[in-house]
Amino acid sequence: MRIKIFRIILSTFCIGFILISCGKSSKEVFRIDSLNDSCWQSSLWISVANAPVVKEKVYDGTRAADGASWFMSTVKNDKKVSRALWMTTGLGVYEIYVNGKLVGDEILKPGFTHHEKTKLSFTYDVTGFFKTASGDENVLSAQVTPGWWADKIITPGGHDGMIGKKCAFRGVLELIYTDGSKELYGTNIEDWKAGIAGPVTHAAIFDGEEYDARIPLGYETPEKLSTPEVNNEFKGEIFPSDGAEVYFRQDLSLAPVNAYIWESVEGKNENDFGKIVIKRKYNAGEPMEINPGENLVIDFGQNTAAVPSFIFSAAEGTVLNCVTSELLNDGNGAKDRGMDGPEGSVHRLNLRIPETGMKLKYIFANSEGDVNYTPRCTFFGYRFISINVSDKVVIKDVKSLPVTSISKEMEIGCIKTGNELVNKLISNTLWGQRSNYLSIPTDCPQRNERLGWTADTQVFAETGSFFANTSSFFHKWMRDLIDSQGETGGFPGVAPLSQYGNDMTRLGWSDAGVIVPWTIWKQFGDEEIVEQSWNAMEKYMSHINETRYDHNTLIGENGNYQWADWLSYEPLETCGGGAFDQNGPLPEAIEYWNYLSASYWLLDASMMRDMAIGTGRDASRYEAMILNAKNYIRDKFFTLEGKFKTDILNTMQTPALFALKNGIFEGKIKDDIIFRLRENFEKHGNCLQTGFLGTSILMPTLTENGMSDIAWNLLFQRKNPSWLYSIDNGATTIWERWNSYMFDQGMGPRGMNSFNHYAYGVVCEWIWETAAGISSDPVNPGFKHIIMKPIPDKRLGSIEAVYNSVSGTIKSSWRYEGDKWIWEFSIPDGCTASVTIPGESESREYISGDYKIVR
Repeated sequence: MRIKIFRIILSTFCIGFILISCGKSSKEVFRIDSLNDSCWQSSLWISVANAPVVKEKVYDGTRAADGASWFMSTVKNDKKVSRALWMTTGLGVYEIYVNGKLVGDEILKPGFTHHEKTKLSFTYDVTGFFKTASGDENVLSAQVTPGWWADKIITPGGHDGMIGKKCAFRGVLELIYTDGSKELYGTNIEDWKAGIAGPVTHAAIFDGEEYDARIPLGYETPEKLSTPEVNNEFKGEIFPSDGAEVYFRQDLSLAPVNAYIWESVEGKNENDFGKIVIKRKYNAGEPMEINPGENLVIDFGQNTAAVPSFIFSAAEGTVLNCVTSELLNDGNGAKDRGMDGPEGSVHRLNLRIPETGMKLKYIFANSEGDVNYTPRCTFFGYRFISINVSDKVVIKDVKSLPVTSISKEMEIGCIKTGNELVNKLISNTLWGQRSNYLSIPTDCPQRNERLGWTADTQVFAETGSFFANTSSFFHKWMRDLIDSQGETGGFPGVAPLSQYGNDMTRLGWSDAGVIVPWTIWKQFGDEEIVEQSWNAMEKYMSHINETRYDHNTLIGENGNYQWADWLSYEPLETCGGGAFDQNGPLPEAIEYWNYLSASYWLLDASMMRDMAIGTGRDASRYEAMILNAKNYIRDKFFTLEGKFKTDILNTMQTPALFALKNGIFEGKIKDDIIFRLRENFEKHGNCLQTGFLGTSILMPTLTENGMSDIAWNLLFQRKNPSWLYSIDNGATTIWERWNSYMFDQGMGPRGMNSFNHYAYGVVCEWIWETAAGISSDPVNPGFKHIIMKPIPDKRLGSIEAVYNSVSGTIKSSWRYEGDKWIWEFSIPDGCTASVTIPGESESREYISGDYKIVR
């Protein structure tokens, strides 16, 4: 009784502000703004008292603890209920139910955040599921599995047990009675029961999901639940979720494009796994039967972050095992091609934990007809699935159901060209964004990583903003990054804090702390993200300004290691070992790192100046810093003739690109750099050599410095390395490496190889801004003033771009008719544009309207 009285007193201060944030008011249940923060005081974090806990030392293949934690309470209405509002959160992936009905469209709640500092809450108006008469009883329940909390994704190798030990649940129900009074019911150990129950017998982000349909849902077995315990593991803050929620994209669900059964193998030898013998094939829409000893392989035609969703039938107790894959083994399963099984079977080696992770297991219950199953406690990155069974299973339907934070409503840009290979490149980029904008901007969705790598994030941020309104998504992620900021001001390589990647102040990675807010501010006119991030950005800028971003000065933070121009084809590349010998980093590599660091220091200072001016702050500090950094770069790294003092840098593309990007020189010295860069591309067969950082600035820097001809040649290049090379080799998303797979050689480097890594999709930024000619002006952000400077190429044929900016719809389309170039463009109401016609150097100011230019 004491707790209930306490709740009633508190309820006078806990007002639910009703504002629909997703869905429509006509829905039975819908998201609303959170209750007042003070309402959390009437609740506790609760856990299952006897929940299993991982205690052994953690390694790459360590799985989370078995079982799902279920929580349940019955609430009796003291009076007739007008509205019922439920605010919830969890330690682990959770779902909530009212009277046995699943609440909310969001999945994988509460999402990936800093495990020590931040958890997100979700609040719903659940009146539509509620029995509202006085005296009615309503059953509240929740399922929580280890994802984002008690699993490997946040736990470093060598740790004793998982960082998050037990799953937990916390919630507050606010009942608003018809007489206007209110009452709160929070989670506690008196009114709630808890236990390990339900059909989800194992689930985690890397592990996958195991589901035994013979076991009823937790709210159907109250006898398995008992008194919970208070969980004191999390001592951070709870914030309302407001961006980066995760959804199923039903509108993008993928049907099989190929399916076949195999059982035996031919041609196996000491060096080859052989080739599968296809037993039977299935046509589109045809039911698929699989029997013990057989393997069913299904190709959905598109790599993506998703889950397989089934309609199937089998006898009670039948076990179905499903594994996911990005590609098939080929070449007679040749081991020297990096294959891990017979040709035609699914390849799993690049997942890094193929034996313990990325799996589904489903056990059938007794059922008269077909049953539906869609895993909800995990996600995968795949194009193919492979299935085996313990008894006959008939699959009536199976879809690959995309999982993403890019909802249909967020997609705001569409671009199409007259070149099908370029259209495929655009499609691959968009699917990469959908796959990797999943609660956080991940690096990849398939292997035991899926982390918020900060360089991948900053490299792609502007590209992604053309395809989707990512403003709220990055508000959420900037909190993750700021939560992870170091004491001295450095930002980490990964945010939020996770299993690894947490060294600070590494060049190109740490700078995401400035580049991302600047990009979102510029693209969406979003001053809030600047305000949110300003103190953290200033702390960071003070740190790199004081240290000149010098590698050796910061060695205590960076661990004497830089990723630098990751996965480039140039000398001094880190991953391939060119930057190191047996004694550590080469002196030339450290000099290269210091040059790149200083280049980012200058870029960051320029962005800080832009944001300071744009938000009414004093920009003089950053004006001075820009001059200081530019002089420092000239004096430290260049001769008086404009060549790099460290000679090997003169043989590389990325150093020259950063010099041009930052405007280090003008006049003859600049012309000489451009001349040498042209020679470099010619020497490399008109192929790029750049990695993550160099590629991020490659195309616009070439274009801005009179080398648009090289940029266009790079776009259409089909040799390795190039964007179209991956498409010629079967890519349906952007790859981690330029040579992730080669038809003639098989797998690229095998220790780290992802086929869904979105960073190199940055080329689409150039397609939007240069090919289509739609750019935002940082002097007047949010596309209130548009820079329209298309540079066409007949090889593209045509382009049609429609961008629904925050200031209105911008259109740009051009085509060739013989020797005539016809450009039609639209400027939205209230906006202006600086328009530069191809072949002209001066721009002209245009007001809103529709225009057509023929040349």
